[in-house]
Amino acid sequence: MTGRIGYGSTVRIGRLGTNGAPAFIKLDLVGDLEAPDEQVDEVETTHMESPGRRKQFIAGLIDSGELTVPMNYVPRSATHALLTEIKATGEEVLIELTLGVDGEPETFTGFAKGYRRTAPIAGKMTAEAVFRLNSQVESEGAGE
Repeated sequence: MTGRIGYGSTVRIGRLGTNGAPAFIKLDLVGDLEAPDEQVDEVETTHMESPGRRKQFIAGLIDSGELTVPMNYVPRSATHALLTEIKATGEEVLIELTLGVDGEPETFTGFAKGYRRTAPIAGKMTAEAVFRLNSQVESEGAGE
């Protein structure tokens, strides 16, 4: 087994279509991605007879975290229009992340928490969308 490069990774946004099935739109010109860092809450269960006077914990709920999507910014593009709209409406969407060309899609529900753009004098314009993730859903058939 060898390592892989992230080239070919994609992010797609799914919105419910008129037939009730999600219609996916790929975000264009995506840059370096980091998968969400899901964290498990810890719940303290210490009591008066905890062994060795030590605190005790159990696993709690899973926080899916956030996904930040950096990209090249193109004014009036379909990606810009989509991100501007879903941030303004606050609608819950599907966020599908596929790492690498051969990666398995991971799909979450969530909303666009932020969308910012930059326009440097001597560099490329960039944008960054931040999605707050709620739950992970089965990806089977999501890309069809």
